[in-house]
Amino acid sequence: MNKKILAALIAASAALSMGGAAQAANLVVNGSFEDPGFALPMGSYCYLGGPYDCGSVNGWTGGFPLMLTNSGPWGNPNTPDGNVLIGIQGTSFIQQTLNLAPGTYKLSWMDAGRGNYGGPTETYQVVVGGNVMSVESVNYGAGWTTKSLTFSATGATILSFAGQTNYDATAFIDKVEVNAVPEPQTYAMLLGGLGLVGWVARRRARAAA
Repeated sequence: MNKKILAALIAASAALSMGGAAQAANLVVNGSFEDPGFALPMGSYCYLGGPYDCGSVNGWTGGFPLMLTNSGPWGNPNTPDGNVLIGIQGTSFIQQTLNLAPGTYKLSWMDAGRGNYGGPTETYQVVVGGNVMSVESVNYGAGWTTKSLTFSATGATILSFAGQTNYDATAFIDKVEVNAVPEPQTYAMLLGGLGLVGWVARRRARAAA
């Protein structure tokens, strides 16, 4: 095979591999809250800050969010990923600083509603880099729902989930992920490489005829 064609194919393959690996890597530390950094027995809960303070959660800081496990006293459904979840209650919040290279990213997470309290709907903001990217409302007893959005970053970026309801409503949050979105050049290189493969195959077929 022509050396230039081989080099193009190798470059395209490497770009696709790097793009896929970047997309697959979750850039959020402890996105499912399974590493609280302290003992949280099954069926228990505590708060990050304020009364009943249980300390800090690895990777996250917050103002009075609820930290609880499956089978807790809050009517929470089983978590979609592991045994621990966060509850955004009233005006509490939780946040993390992400170290991101310049580019485009996809944020995904899951939320659900508190099931043992028939009070108001909990509304919370998803804030990325100081910008409100989404305002979500979670009804009483709502099951787990996947949410997602895309955003651009140029460096260190603060991600936060911040409650907006001045009542004892709760939105459960779990499985928070941020993944890089491959740049269009990656796909362009792959398509170019595949085109070269097709061209070589056709040329060889004609020569053999």
